[in-house]
Amino acid sequence: MKFYICPTCGNVIELIEDHKVPVMCCGKKMEELVPNSTEAAVEKHMPVPTVENGVLKVSVGEVEHPSIEKHWIPFVAVKASDLVMRREIKATEKPEAIFPIGDFKGEVEVYAWCNLHGLWKATITL
Repeated sequence: MKFYICPTCGNVIELIEDHKVPVMCCGKKMEELVPNSTEAAVEKHMPVPTVENGVLKVSVGEVEHPSIEKHWIPFVAVKASDLVMRREIKATEKPEAIFPIGDFKGEVEVYAWCNLHGLWKATITL
């Protein structure tokens, strides 16, 4: 999965199909987000995936990430082979998401976006 951010307005997008042309917003090239590249508290930002009975639960941070209007996790996304799921999270909600994963076997990429500290990624193999 690839995510981009506009350096002007802060729009964040997921690239669905890559045609190898620049992704633009506000007349400028958007910047690709590189997971786990921001200096911030890893224990509050790294997605923590667990699986039980065909359900993938993602909590953000070993120490729960804050959820306030100016600092929260707007979304969590999951990629399992050709299955992509995303849950949007409000600033008033706990930074967690639940996804039906069934009996999937293989690598699952789990992403969390912090509005202040960028994109974070964890991988779990089922």
